[in-house]
Amino acid sequence: MKATDTYLKSTDKVDLTSMIDVVFLLLIFFMVTTTIVKQESDISFQLPTSVPAAADTPLPEEHLLDILPDGSILLNGAPAGEPVNNALPELEAVLLQIRESSERAGFQTLILINPDDNTDQQSIINVLNACVASKVTSVTFASSE
Repeated sequence: MKATDTYLKSTDKVDLTSMIDVVFLLLIFFMVTTTIVKQESDISFQLPTSVPAAADTPLPEEHLLDILPDGSILLNGAPAGEPVNNALPELEAVLLQIRESSERAGFQTLILINPDDNTDQQSIINVLNACVASKVTSVTFASSE
């Protein structure tokens, strides 16, 4: 028992002086080796000025397709191609452009078909097929007055 008493009463001390010296040396080392970030400075340059945007030309919401007795087709008064083997590739391309531009503008375009009284039924079917091929969904017939 006497041995445990002396073991418990022994006063061992830890010398922290060397540990504190090492910590200060590391602190000084890191302070010296770090790079100092320069603050942003004023760079003198001129930004381009803004120019007002050009006004968009409004697209018509209705397009008139006239079908003449000889089978030729006029879109808003201008020729829109001749039928080739009951297909109208030029009209399909124009209708596709009209549909895409009206979708970008945010409104739905209406195609009015105005056949002549002496027009063959096949010419009307060709125009309707061109509308389907170009995915135009708003198609109607113009009233004859």
